[in-house]
Amino acid sequence: MKNPRFELHRRLARQYHRNSRGDHFDHGILVRHDYSEIKPDDLSWWDDVQFILGGRRVAIAWQHPRHVYQGMIEEAAMSAASHLRNSIDGGLFGDAGKNYRKVGRSRKKIVSYTTRSRPGESEWFDAVRAEEARLSKEAEFSVALSIKVESLPWCRFVEIVAPIEIRCVEGLRILADLVRRILNGQTTLESEFPGYLYGKQQWIADGLADQPSYVISHLIA
Repeated sequence: MKNPRFELHRRLARQYHRNSRGDHFDHGILVRHDYSEIKPDDLSWWDDVQFILGGRRVAIAWQHPRHVYQGMIEEAAMSAASHLRNSIDGGLFGDAGKNYRKVGRSRKKIVSYTTRSRPGESEWFDAVRAEEARLSKEAEFSVALSIKVESLPWCRFVEIVAPIEIRCVEGLRILADLVRRILNGQTTLESEFPGYLYGKQQWIADGLADQPSYVISHLIA
């Protein structure tokens, strides 16, 4: 029995693609970013790309496992220093402006705040940075492969965590081809990367354990 909501989204997504004639698909993919300043040995963190499958757009929001690992460090450091955050006069971000970093096609992540200095704020900030530095060297987090597919009124939206390095348009094509084959039932993440797990060993091998957190944030941005 067909799912009415799914069928509606599929019909709307095909209509959306037919009506969006201004987007240019280069050899089958829609490229959003400029890779001219990325070096051949730069680490990859996140990206997004679109391609067409069955008359609908497939929008991919991709993260490298190291990006997820870095997020775990940030969240754990914030949690560890929460007692200092709660003691800041007026609250840490009471009247602050939020500064976002794009993470994929339709997601944003808060990376900083624009605010006036308050009593206790520098202590909180120093504590978070110190905890991030400690966790970067000592944490035993692990990141597994993952993929989530959602039907939206304008596309099939795919969130995927996979160990691909994307430094140019060709890397995007490799990602798009992987997702296409997964959606067509021709392969799985597990068969493409058998037994893969990103953890402390991989984080150290990437040379990130001794990097200051502000340097890592600059690399990701």
